[in-house]
Amino acid sequence: MTNTTPRLPEAAQEVLDRYPMAIPPWPDGDIAEPDSADLADRFRGSLLWGAVGDALGRPTESRSWEAIRRRWGPDGVTDFQPWRGWQSGPIGTWTDDTQLTIEVAETILESDGYVDPERLAERLRAWLPHGRGKGRATTSAILAMDGGAPWWEAGPSVDSAGNGAAMRASPVGLAWSLAPDAGPLVREAVVSALPTHAHRVGVAGAVAIAAGVALCVRNGGRAIEPDHFLAFVADAVAGIETEPTPLRSDPTVAVTLHDRILEVGSLLDVEPREVFCDRFWSGAFALESMPAALYCFLRSPERPGEVLLTAANAGHDTDTIASMAGNLVGAHVGSNRLRDEHADWWEELEGRDQLIGLADGLLDLAVEATQG
Repeated sequence: MTNTTPRLPEAAQEVLDRYPMAIPPWPDGDIAEPDSADLADRFRGSLLWGAVGDALGRPTESRSWEAIRRRWGPDGVTDFQPWRGWQSGPIGTWTDDTQLTIEVAETILESDGYVDPERLAERLRAWLPHGRGKGRATTSAILAMDGGAPWWEAGPSVDSAGNGAAMRASPVGLAWSLAPDAGPLVREAVVSALPTHAHRVGVAGAVAIAAGVALCVRNGGRAIEPDHFLAFVADAVAGIETEPTPLRSDPTVAVTLHDRILEVGSLLDVEPREVFCDRFWSGAFALESMPAALYCFLRSPERPGEVLLTAANAGHDTDTIASMAGNLVGAHVGSNRLRDEHADWWEELEGRDQLIGLADGLLDLAVEATQG
C-alpha cells in the first residue's frame, strides 16, 4: 500500500468533508507480530462465515419471526435450503450481500488497498443486471449513475439510511486491520458507502462493521469483552451523525447509531425474540439491523454456528443481519472452524474458493499497511 491517500475531485471531496471522522486509538495499541497462518484463517473466516450467514438467511428474508417458525418449526432454519427450481450445484447460495462484498474487495485489490469510488461505481453498474435481491437504495443510486450522475451526487440524491453499505464493508476492515492507526479504515469505510448510501446512519453503519471486523482480527482470538468492543465501534462512528434519526418502528423516538451500538451491551442476556421484535426490530434500516448483527455476534462469539442461526431466524432482513454477524464472528474464530464444525456448510457454500482468494489478497495488502 502507498502512504498517499488518493485524491478525489474537488466536488467529491466537498461531499466527503461533510462527514466528520473520529479516529479512535486501537484498544490494544500496537499489534504484536502476527502469525501469518492465523491471520489468513481470520481473513478467510470473515468472508466465508459472512457468505454462510447470507446463504442461511436467504430463504427467511422478509418473513416475520412468527412466519419463519410456522414454516420451519420452533428452531427456524438450521441448514442451507435449496432455492426454487434447484436441481444441482451448491445449496448455500448467496444474495447481494456477498456479491457486493466481493465488488468492494475487488475494488480494494485493484486500488492498492484504497476504495477508488470511481472504480467501485463502475463495478456497481456492471453488477446491477445480474444482482440478486437488489436493494432499492443501491438500485436507485446505480440507475442515477447510469443516467450520468457522478458517484458523489448519486448517493446523496438517494440519501439512504439502509444497511446496503454496512453489509459490504468487511473488506475495508480486513484491508486496514493491521495499520498503525484506524484513520485509513474510517475514511475508506466512509468512501465505500457514499456512492449508494450517503445518509449519515448508512455511512456510520459501514464504518461500524469495518471497525468491528478489524478489531476482531487484531484481537487474535482472545475472549471478546463486549463493553470494550462496543466502545471502540461506537467511537469509530462518533461525529458522523450530527443529530438523532427517528426510528421506523416508532417515529416518535429518535436515536443515533452511536448510542444504539452502546445499548447492545445491556441486551446480551435478553432473549432474541424480544430484541428483534420489541427492542431493535430487524429490518433493512441500519439503526435496526446493524445493532441486531452486533447482538447476534456478542451474545455467543465462541459459538459461531449459533451466531449465524440466531441472525438467520431473526425475521425481516435476515440475510444481511446474518452476513454482517458472520463477517464479525468469522474474523474472530477463523475459517478452520467452519470447515471442522460445519462440514456441510463448508462443502455446499457457493464460491468458497473465490472468497478465499479475495481474503488472501486482502491479507497481503494489510501486511503492507503495517509499514505505515
